[in-house]
Amino acid sequence: MAAPGDSLRVAYVLLRDPSYSETFITSEIEAVRAVGATVEVFVARQGSRAAELRQIVGAVLRHPFRTLADVRALGMSYLPRAVLASAHAARLAGPIAAFAPDVLHAHFVNLPTAVAALVGRRTGVPSTAMAHAADFLLDRNGSALDRRLRLLNHLFVISEATAGQLTERGASLSAIPHGVVRAAFDGEIVERQPRRTGDVTRLVTVARLVEKKGVDTALDAVAQLTRAGVPVRYDIYGDGPLRTTLEERARALALSDVVTFHGAVSHRVATEALVSADVAVLPCRRAADGDLDGIPVFLMEAASRGIPVVTTAVSGIPELIGPAGGWQVPPNDPDALADAVQQLVSRPDEGHRRARILAARLRDEFSPALQARRLLAVWGRLARPGSHAPEPFPAGAAAADTTNSGAASAPGVAADRRAVASEEAGTRWT
Repeated sequence: MAAPGDSLRVAYVLLRDPSYSETFITSEIEAVRAVGATVEVFVARQGSRAAELRQIVGAVLRHPFRTLADVRALGMSYLPRAVLASAHAARLAGPIAAFAPDVLHAHFVNLPTAVAALVGRRTGVPSTAMAHAADFLLDRNGSALDRRLRLLNHLFVISEATAGQLTERGASLSAIPHGVVRAAFDGEIVERQPRRTGDVTRLVTVARLVEKKGVDTALDAVAQLTRAGVPVRYDIYGDGPLRTTLEERARALALSDVVTFHGAVSHRVATEALVSADVAVLPCRRAADGDLDGIPVFLMEAASRGIPVVTTAVSGIPELIGPAGGWQVPPNDPDALADAVQQLVSRPDEGHRRARILAARLRDEFSPALQARRLLAVWGRLARPGSHAPEPFPAGAAAADTTNSGAASAPGVAADRRAVASEEAGTRWT
């Protein structure tokens, strides 16, 4: 256990190495290291599925009673994945103990949290986890979710909306210590000049091509804009199961000369694509299976580069955009989406003003350094019981209202927010 004054040692327990759509994990780790913690990453799933199966069978045969204890801890209703979590914990416990961490931390409150909690039980090290969205929204076993979260010493949620969604799914948050820590973006905030009038407006989306991202709605809106004579280009970066369907939709809408699908690209390429963008578009919605975004990192990275944002008021997105940081339209509404883009094209100064407000909000409430300090404040108290580190957010609050914390961070931002809020009183789509 860390002594006062020592840097914390944090073991990140991940199911696999972060994918190209999970840059928030690597950004968070970099931020935690930057504020002085020692971080080691431990990946549960290594090798093929056949190797994983052999590992599970071996763990059960070698330690049947320990496996049974793990299953009981996670709940019999979680049986197959509890056995899997037990096997992963058995393999990771030794290397993690050798690292001698002060705290274990996982992202996603499904299998990675189960593994981290079991390793914590084996090693006596406090465990925490970060809840996002799909990691629990697609989980129909509310009792197992609640049981899993109760094994943690602290739960982090990326938004107030996430806390509400967890409660709806059956988690008893009143009995689980928790608080808001935002998902991290790459941290760079760039001052941007207003776009030139008369140019073709370049719309950009960076996302996995899945239902919840609403890219089909964006294509329909782009078709409306082109029919109305608004010169636009739409660049889509990302891949996914709906790519072929979306490409066919673009062709059917006669958008082949307007829309470009770039496929999966590196984070560097995706962020460079924002340099010449005029509008960041992401019309998120709830998918038919219940999947939903939390607060998309793409919107944060667009905001950090001064790109005006057109999105939807779903899940935690309003906590990022605030009352005046961009345009929020209803999901599945290409008319409203096209109208918002057209407003931005016709009033570029307004787009720049809202982008400045959003950049200020990002700096004050969503900066990676702030999230790292919030994490370390909790981890420090867990590693050093009885310490009096300052609260990173109100005690016991999963829904501390920080949405207006950027009011005075940049000249004119507070006045801009009031002006936009007043102006939108009868027209805002939220």
